[in-house]
Amino acid sequence: MALSRSSSWKEHRLANRLACDGTEYSVDLVARKATGVEGWKMTLVYLPRGEGQEIKAELPNAASTAEVRRLVTELEGAEDRLRDLCRQGAAGG
Repeated sequence: MALSRSSSWKEHRLANRLACDGTEYSVDLVARKATGVEGWKMTLVYLPRGEGQEIKAELPNAASTAEVRRLVTELEGAEDRLRDLCRQGAAGG
């Protein structure tokens, strides 16, 4: 994992610059242990690099750290999939 706050919080930068519907974003995967969640709760966070709204796209929970790493590997460089997830997050689901 690229960045880590504690053993219960992991962040990984998936894209430094991702254009989606006219806005450019940095994209991070955040995995965290949460009360009432088995394993890791995972969220994609799209941070606008200029004007625009932050977008969050919830992902299915990961059962283990290995599963979090697998998803990071799967999403790194997968710009079309990241754009689709951005649009889903912006639409509220």
